[in-house]
Amino acid sequence: MSIIVLDEATVSKIAAGEIIENPASIVKELIENSIDANSRNITVEVKGDIGNYIRVTDDGDGMTKEDLSVAFLRHSTSKLKTAEDLNNIVSLGFRGEALASISHISKVEVLTKTDTDLSGIRAEIENGNITKINNVGLPNGTTFFIYDVFYNTPVRKKYLKNNNTEFNYILEVVQKISLGNPNIAFKLIRDNKVVLNTTIENDIKNRIFSILGRDIATNLLNNSFESESYKINIYFSNNKLYRSNRFHQYIYINGRYVRNLDISRLIEKYYYSLIPLNRYPVFLLFLEIDPILVDVNIHPKKHEVKLSKDNNVMAIIGETIEEILFPNRKIIDPISNTKEEFKKNVSVFEIFSTKEEESPEEKNNYLDSLDGINENIFNEENLTFENYSTEIENINFLKDTSDHYTTSNVYKENELKDSHSQINKNLLDYRIVGILFKTYIILEDSFSSILYLIDQHAAHERIMYEHYKVQFESSEVVRQILLTPEVINLSADEMSKIENNFETFLNLGFQIEEFGENAVIIREVPVIFGETPHIDFIYDAIASLDKDIKSGYEVDPYKIMRKACKSAVKAGDKLSTDEINKLIKDLIKCENPYTCPHGRPTIIEIKKRDIEKLFLRE
Repeated sequence: MSIIVLDEATVSKIAAGEIIENPASIVKELIENSIDANSRNITVEVKGDIGNYIRVTDDGDGMTKEDLSVAFLRHSTSKLKTAEDLNNIVSLGFRGEALASISHISKVEVLTKTDTDLSGIRAEIENGNITKINNVGLPNGTTFFIYDVFYNTPVRKKYLKNNNTEFNYILEVVQKISLGNPNIAFKLIRDNKVVLNTTIENDIKNRIFSILGRDIATNLLNNSFESESYKINIYFSNNKLYRSNRFHQYIYINGRYVRNLDISRLIEKYYYSLIPLNRYPVFLLFLEIDPILVDVNIHPKKHEVKLSKDNNVMAIIGETIEEILFPNRKIIDPISNTKEEFKKNVSVFEIFSTKEEESPEEKNNYLDSLDGINENIFNEENLTFENYSTEIENINFLKDTSDHYTTSNVYKENELKDSHSQINKNLLDYRIVGILFKTYIILEDSFSSILYLIDQHAAHERIMYEHYKVQFESSEVVRQILLTPEVINLSADEMSKIENNFETFLNLGFQIEEFGENAVIIREVPVIFGETPHIDFIYDAIASLDKDIKSGYEVDPYKIMRKACKSAVKAGDKLSTDEINKLIKDLIKCENPYTCPHGRPTIIEIKKRDIEKLFLRE
């Protein structure tokens, strides 16, 4: 096939694809133009199928007839004059590609007026060309009407999501830009219903409250730092506020919302000992920095930036957080520690005897499954230690040995069905030895000379999940009515996800209703929860809803069910002998007893010969 030079129309459509992914991309570009035009009030409205009708109205500077005549040409911009200006960008837009891209994949109508013109201008644009223009009476500012997005690129249109998902993308864009610009009032309307409405704020915390909700706003800490090179203002969560993903991490550099994984990881580092594992802090970072230290020209969408390596802003961000999270943390003076303190000879027996005092009842409950252990064997004179290193080579995770076993690392439901699996055979005749670290049940199979360790939390999670799964698949989820219904405040985005998935939650056993603006009330929950579910579960469930679903029926309910099992027996919970026996019997009956719903092992085996290696008996 011979090489040809593409015509300008084809080139423009290809270029548009790099800038405009979906209707939300159009909204983002138009809002950024409005902000650059010094607007104080911005309204976004959508109607019907998302993309068929989009309106963005502002009260900014407007455009003259001369500006309008070139605004839809590729690389026409008022923000740059030379290549050197790329090193000193202070505006949100600068490439001059957005309007041209929008006009090549949709039908555009513009109404605009400057404060120096007596009348406004109305123009219609298709494929980058003005097809009609006339004078009309207008207030100052600009209004864009966008019709039939991707009408001339049907392949692109086919890959748009459903209306609710596409609207959530738009809502997300408006929320993020609104949080970074409290000096501007934003309004978002869908089918004549106001979804988001903010006022001009002097205090960013009021904007956080109105966008993200009370629960987030009241659990944020704040600190700031200012120097000649940069100004930092950061709101970050206390140890009670966290989420299951990074969705509520907002970074603004010179007013631009950006993503920067290095900054996210830096901030998360300070929460390692404060919040649960695999949870993420909420934060809003506002950074004003010399534009020459920031490169915003590394991605067509301008949502990724690169900070100069010559500045120490990362260290300052860390210190700004640490100062509030750890106010009593000090640098240790090594001189204050005498040599005698460092040389103190602590007996290994003193270390292991230092523990929390337990009540007699707790101790009896904890030891009631231990058989005939002679405490004298732990006396110091009976033990001799030699320095040696060894390795347990054959500690095995129990796995299915049936024909249904798969080598995939990803556990697939309904693949393990053999009722005569290895765990059933090995645990038919066990002896409870005790509980290790208040978490791991120790079992002995004397016939096979194998020691089993069962994670009581992981095992109970598996049992609960399979009970819940059976009820769900038979449409017989048993519910309980809460004596005190629980009200949960949500952000607008979280509320939108709940509204789009009420039926999914109902099928899972939750009776959830709207309760005022951006709030829901929980009246019924699955009995499997036992006690009232913690509010964190609802937030986790919302976060697990896949944003890329085609319809409500494609929501993965099993994700939510896996999260529901967080109410299982915890590490550290004391179990009686009867409770241990029931746990093991229920685990044996499970379809897949080998892992918890999240893929972690429930049980491992250690053979006698591996223990003998530790004592140099082999």
